[in-house]
Amino acid sequence: MSEAQFIKVRYKLTDQIAREGGMTAGLATERAARELSAEEEKARQAVRVTIGKLETLCRERTGTMDNVYDLSTEVLDVAGLYDDRPLSEAAYALCEMADRLRTQGRVDWSSVNVCVEAMKGIWATTGPTGGKIKSVLEGLWALVEHIKMPEKEEPEA
Repeated sequence: MSEAQFIKVRYKLTDQIAREGGMTAGLATERAARELSAEEEKARQAVRVTIGKLETLCRERTGTMDNVYDLSTEVLDVAGLYDDRPLSEAAYALCEMADRLRTQGRVDWSSVNVCVEAMKGIWATTGPTGGKIKSVLEGLWALVEHIKMPEKEEPEA
């Protein structure tokens, strides 16, 4: 019976990390956070503009559910980047609603408007809110659930 041999493998990544001039994950995270923070005002302005576009669509009842979906994903992207969970969830609820409506070939501007107004209120909120935002989000999801997904057709045998 032969004896087991242990061979220590050198990984390129280990060498690269050990080299001078690199940065640690902590340093990279700090740098990224600093740079994101510097852009936060521009991001907030972009969210304000996008919510304004959604309000215009609702008021004028123009556009399609595809337009609503696209704009709500813009809000979702920025809110997610800045870890604004309530706004992310409200935007996600609007995405889900718009997707369900467009899948069925329907338009429901009143329901879309409820989501947009909720996003606008959440976006403008600062400081502690207790359970108020949670209640709003639960209401949005209840509204989304009223729009049933179409039944999948079973393939013929």
